Amino acid sequence: EYFKMALRKNDPIEEAKIAAQKKEEEEKKKAQASIKKEDVEVVEKPIVKTAEDESLEADINAKRLEYKKYADKQKKINIIITSGVVVVLVAAFICMMVFSSVDWVTYVAIGAMACVLVVTYLSSKIMKKKLMANAEIYINYMYDKTSKYIYDDKDIKDLTATPKGSLEDKWFLDAHFYTNIKNTKSRNFAHFKIGSVEYDVCDLAGNTTIKNKLSPKFLGRYYSMKANYKTDGKVSIFQLKAGALSIPLDDIEDLKLIEGNDDYVLYSNDPNCNKIFSQKLIKELEKFKVENPLIDIIFSVKDNLISLGIDYADEFLNIPVDKDFSIRYTQVSKQDFKKVVNVINVLLETNKKQTEEKAQ
Repeated sequence: EYFKMALRKNDPIEEAKIAAQKKEEEEKKKAQASIKKEDVEVVEKPIVKTAEDESLEADINAKRLEYKKYADKQKKINIIITSGVVVVLVAAFICMMVFSSVDWVTYVAIGAMACVLVVTYLSSKIMKKKLMANAEIYINYMYDKTSKYIYDDKDIKDLTATPKGSLEDKWFLDAHFYTNIKNTKSRNFAHFKIGSVEYDVCDLAGNTTIKNKLSPKFLGRYYSMKANYKTDGKVSIFQLKAGALSIPLDDIEDLKLIEGNDDYVLYSNDPNCNKIFSQKLIKELEKFKVENPLIDIIFSVKDNLISLGIDYADEFLNIPVDKDFSIRYTQVSKQDFKKVVNVINVLLETNKKQTEEKAQ
């Protein structure tokens, strides 16, 4: 569980049934179907690496190999210990059978078996603790390095990367994307400011429950931004045309379908929604391409809270151990972060312009 954020969908068939049921009765449920699309053919483009990219790859892989070497060593030790325990237990059992009439042999054998089991249990706990500590060193190193690589914008102030940090559930729930969210799990947390906007970023799974198992409705990189943006308590939510594994937005009971087409869907209870989602803003959002590893984009605007989630494929968030760390997905993260910043800039600039025109 240290190296995998979560399983994508525990039961894709069940998810599909749930989605189908929700869109049968109301017209706005039907609009959700328009954001589903066929599977995107996975064609990975060649990686073009700079000297910085190659250096980052080499540094992280060196740390990965340190951890892997330690983990492999522990596996071998565990095999030796397990073999030794089996030998001792079998020998003790044989002695008990052969010398069943000699009481002290039975007592010694039972005592030996008990001691071996206790020592094995204690050594296992100690070894696991050390393994987790070494894993943490590797994970922290990787996240620290990749955060500094991704968030290198000259306008960023007060960058703080906290690999074990997490985002409170409320910041995902308040965005108004999904219903029946049981909890969120997050890691790889970073906080910084660009101008007057505060950014909280993390890898996040927004989980629901299916057949008593947690299954994410959202799994990817989540941006929660605090900005001076008034909507009088109203909310607007947007989803870019989605990949096959995408879950359509469903926290829409009190929202009106503003627009639903082959490219995106937009819901809102804000009478100013069309002013917020200007054509310029929508064009910026459409610059995110639904192609591997990106599954969909969800975007929310409400009072002083702007939220943007990039739903990625499972492997995007997995931490490499047996396989080499590749710069590919980190490059994608960097490019997507720049798009996020552009979206926020357009949103705030448009709002500022409209406010000034209203004042005149």
